[in-house]
Amino acid sequence: METMNLIRTFQCLVLLATCWMSTAQGAERDYYELRVYTVTSNKLDGVLERFRETVEPVRRKHGIQTLGYWNAPGTTNGGTFAYLMTAPSKAELERQEKQFGADPEFQKGYTASSAKHGKTVDRIVVIPLEGDSAPKLDLESKRQNRAFDLRIYSVLPGKLSAFRDRWRDFAVPIYARHGLQSIGWWVSGQKDADGNDQFICLLAGESLASIQNSIREFHQDADWIRAERETESGGKLRSGVVAYKLTPADFSKLR
Repeated sequence: METMNLIRTFQCLVLLATCWMSTAQGAERDYYELRVYTVTSNKLDGVLERFRETVEPVRRKHGIQTLGYWNAPGTTNGGTFAYLMTAPSKAELERQEKQFGADPEFQKGYTASSAKHGKTVDRIVVIPLEGDSAPKLDLESKRQNRAFDLRIYSVLPGKLSAFRDRWRDFAVPIYARHGLQSIGWWVSGQKDADGNDQFICLLAGESLASIQNSIREFHQDADWIRAERETESGGKLRSGVVAYKLTPADFSKLR
């Protein structure tokens, strides 16, 4: 009897492990997509209105999960509008987007918005993302809105693994020491214009001013200075970075 109980216990443990592995593998297949809009001068309000009243409600109807919407008002143009979507796969998101685009409710709302605001977007950059970390997404908190720092690094050929390791082992904990939470980081599924890998990260802080202060402290941190020097003893890991300082839209899940 004792032997049979041990066998049953072992079988249960195997089953639980199999289920866990299946869930973990499914999570690894999650697809993320970042879209960054360059907004036409003085048209940010029109973009926000369109997404708030038409785009986001219709997307939800078709199962499209948008984790966050952010914007950064500009001084010489309409600023930046960005959002992050997720789906089980790229093919599934494309299927959902096709249904969304054909929805009469979306078409009616888009037509009305275009008639009211005219041209609102000068450029759209679509960046497919491969999960590199399990994003820490707090979608339910009622805390005061945070500010965000979206950073897109151009990583030199052959340096992606070293850059990723440095980010995980040094940048994330040192940023945290100075008040910046690492929400998530990803590797783009496409190269930049110069053929470099793209590494994307999303940081959060209390405010835009505190983010700037945290980044300044980060670069002055002795541990970071040492880590950067040691990891670049054989040459630079990246050629540059584009950073967007963003605040969440009022209809964003992630705040």
